[in-house]
Amino acid sequence: MQQTSFNFDEDEPTEDRNLWIPRDIWVHMTQRILEYFKEDRRFERKNHKAPNLDDLAIYYSTFSNTPDGGLLVYGIADNGEIKGCHFSAEQINKVERCHISHCPMAKPEFKKIPVIVDGKQEFCLAIYIPYVGRLVETNKGSAWIRYGDSKHEMSEEEKRDFRATRQELSFELTVADLYQYPRDFNLRIIQDFCDVFREREQRPDWKNDEILIDRHLIKNINGILKPLNSLVLLAANDPALTIPGCRIRVLRFNSTSEGSGENYNPLRDRVIEGNLVKLIREAQEVISSQIYDVTWLNKDGKFVTTPEYPQWAWFEAVVNACVHRSYSFSGTEITVKLFIDRMEIESPGGFVPPVNEKTIYVTRSSRNHHLMDALRYLGYVRMAREGTRRIRDSMMEYQLPAPLFRQETFHGVVVKVTLRNDQETHRRASDRDVAHHFGVDLWRMLEEHEIKIAAYAFRNSTIQVSEAQRVTGRTWATSKKDLEKLVVKGVLVFEPGTYTRDPKAHYRLTNPGNEVTSDI
Repeated sequence: MQQTSFNFDEDEPTEDRNLWIPRDIWVHMTQRILEYFKEDRRFERKNHKAPNLDDLAIYYSTFSNTPDGGLLVYGIADNGEIKGCHFSAEQINKVERCHISHCPMAKPEFKKIPVIVDGKQEFCLAIYIPYVGRLVETNKGSAWIRYGDSKHEMSEEEKRDFRATRQELSFELTVADLYQYPRDFNLRIIQDFCDVFREREQRPDWKNDEILIDRHLIKNINGILKPLNSLVLLAANDPALTIPGCRIRVLRFNSTSEGSGENYNPLRDRVIEGNLVKLIREAQEVISSQIYDVTWLNKDGKFVTTPEYPQWAWFEAVVNACVHRSYSFSGTEITVKLFIDRMEIESPGGFVPPVNEKTIYVTRSSRNHHLMDALRYLGYVRMAREGTRRIRDSMMEYQLPAPLFRQETFHGVVVKVTLRNDQETHRRASDRDVAHHFGVDLWRMLEEHEIKIAAYAFRNSTIQVSEAQRVTGRTWATSKKDLEKLVVKGVLVFEPGTYTRDPKAHYRLTNPGNEVTSDI
């Protein structure tokens, strides 16, 4: 594997610097570097003449909780102008001692960066705050994290999820005291899982309880078998008893947005509840029933009829949401929204480091490892990376845009997968009978407004200028020119009236013998 190298000593900035992690910036920091970097996930400017220690503690927490950490530099205005730091010696001492009392788990490093301001020697005070890998809170109990160039205060659920993904504690390995094993569980699911495990792992003599203990689904506590949350999610009869968000909501809208208030009116709104095996099975049926079929032209010039989205794309996205979501957000559900131009699958919780939007296809990480492992035996899950690649590849097979993976924080932290159906292209291609009449070669050359005119003429035998105007929304004069162009292209024939400006004058389709043919 070729290693990326950076030229830290060059005279002019290059795009390579956009790849620098905060430690790279810190080690090679100069006035020129300070002038180059804008505020982003790695870098925060401060221009205070008197430091606010509570504010500084928040940034200590923020960068300590953000993968790769971050940099805080006093002495730079918001617009990037170097001003220099005008702290007194005592103020600098307070800054350097701040983390001890205000954010004890932070591990900041300090140094002064020489700068020239208006011809005078000044300095900026730079602070490097490394990523700690455990939840770092301020002395007031707040925890923060960096998204883009903004800091975000974590809710209690986000804190629990952060701890779980950093191995401080694990939601799936927590004992579920309100359940009794095996009374409160679907024994058919458990039996199927154990049978597959015995066969695949060549453990024919292992009993079901031994397998469940080995796979971290139950725990033997003083001779009593206690179910863990991993088994509750996998096979409980009523997981909503302790995890009310263990459900999937499927909504279908007849527009490109949800709307709000009186305008919020989904065509379908279905909630699926139960353990994950039930969720996945029923979600597959419900979502399939809400996806329309479209007819479109493939690369070989052949018409094919398929669903709006390939099944493997949305099914893998739903399975990934079930497996990798944060169940610490216990009251939040997985949501599948179908709009006329896209499908969105929202999964509670953020990406699990080191996975992010850029590494989604090449990096593997799991929030609920034991749950994922159990579903793998049942045939729902393979490898994390394989799932995302399968989404991408199946979209490509349908000649659709690549999926978009994004972490958002509008209503709590979620990972959203967006699948676009390329509505315009498929809608244009769906008029199969029209294309059959004109021939694919000619049909491909028509513009969108010409397709509308031709389709109207096909269905109504004739079309007049006023009708073309109404169909396309263009002016009368422009519509007249559109019709004349279609005559030249051999799509329409003009039938004049008996006198000038006769209202009976119209355009009709070319005769079948004159049409352009092509193999469809």
